[in-house]
Amino acid sequence: MARRFAIGIDIGGTTTKAGVVTSEGEVLTRIERPTDPSAATKGAIALVDELLERSTETIAGLGVAAAGFITGSRVTFSPNLVFDDPQLGSAFEARSGLPVTVDNDANAAVWGEHRFGAARGIDNVAMVTIGTGIGSGFIIEGRLLRGASGAAGEIGHIVIDPAGPPCGCGLRGCLEQFASGQAVTTWARVAAEEDPSTSIVSFAGSIDAITAEHVGRAAREYDETARAVLRRAGRALGIGLSNIVNIFDPDVIVLGGSVTKAGEAFLGPARDELARMTAAQRRRPMRLDLSALQADAGILGAAALALDAT
Repeated sequence: MARRFAIGIDIGGTTTKAGVVTSEGEVLTRIERPTDPSAATKGAIALVDELLERSTETIAGLGVAAAGFITGSRVTFSPNLVFDDPQLGSAFEARSGLPVTVDNDANAAVWGEHRFGAARGIDNVAMVTIGTGIGSGFIIEGRLLRGASGAAGEIGHIVIDPAGPPCGCGLRGCLEQFASGQAVTTWARVAAEEDPSTSIVSFAGSIDAITAEHVGRAAREYDETARAVLRRAGRALGIGLSNIVNIFDPDVIVLGGSVTKAGEAFLGPARDELARMTAAQRRRPMRLDLSALQADAGILGAAALALDAT
C-alpha cells in the first residue's frame, strides 16, 4: 500500500498541537501553540495554515480532535473552551480545501493508541486523558464508542460526590473536579496557604502562580504537601477507573495527559484504589498502562481517522 499523509490537529484545554502524519504513524512535521480559550477554532486553523505552507507532501485529509462533545462535525458543548466557530468541519474544510474528519480529543487519542501505541491490536480499550480536564475514549470490539449524539463515555463528568464542587459541565462533584490538572491546582493553592513553606511555592514563585506541573515537581522532591495533594487526586482517579471497569470491562486502560507526568505520587494511589475496588468485587486484575504516544496520541489518532475516511 502506498504511503499516505494527513494532518492531525488536537485542540486541548491548554495547548493545540498539529502535525503531518504518515499512514504508518510517523509524525513528519509538528507544531504546538497555547490554545486561545476564547477562540479555539481560529487558533487551530492558523496552525493548519502553517502546516500546509511548510508541507511538501500531498495531504489526503485533515483530522480534527477537539475537547468537547462532538455531533457530526460540530462542537455542541465544551466545558473548558469557547469555539468561536463550533462548526469545525465546515470551517476547516473551507480554509484548507481538504476533506475533514472531526472527533472528540479523547476518542482520537484512544484510536491513536489502538493503531500505533500501547493498545495496538487490542479490541477492548479504555483511555483516560488527564490534563486541564479529564477526557476519555473507548474502543469496544474494535470500534470507537460514540453514542447516539456523539457524547458517549465522558467519564470525566461522572459524579463521584453530589455535594462536591461545581463543574464547568453544569453538575457538581464530577471526577474532573477531583482528579484533573485544574483540581490539583486548586487543592495545591489551598494547601500552600496552610503550608507556605512547601516547595510548591518555591517552584511556582507565588501561590497564585501554582499549576499542576509545580505540584508534580515538588512531589518528586518528596515534598509531603505536594504528595498529599496528588494522593487525594490519585485516589479519586482510581474510583473513576473502577467505574470504567464496571461499565466497560476493557482489556486495558491507558492513561495519558500532562498530569500523569507527576509520576507515582499520583499514579500509585490511583492504581492502589483501582486494585482495592476490583478485588472487593472479585474481578480480574486490571491492566493499567501509560500512553506510548504521549502528547502525540491525539495528533496520530485524528490523522488516522482522517485517512480511514478517505
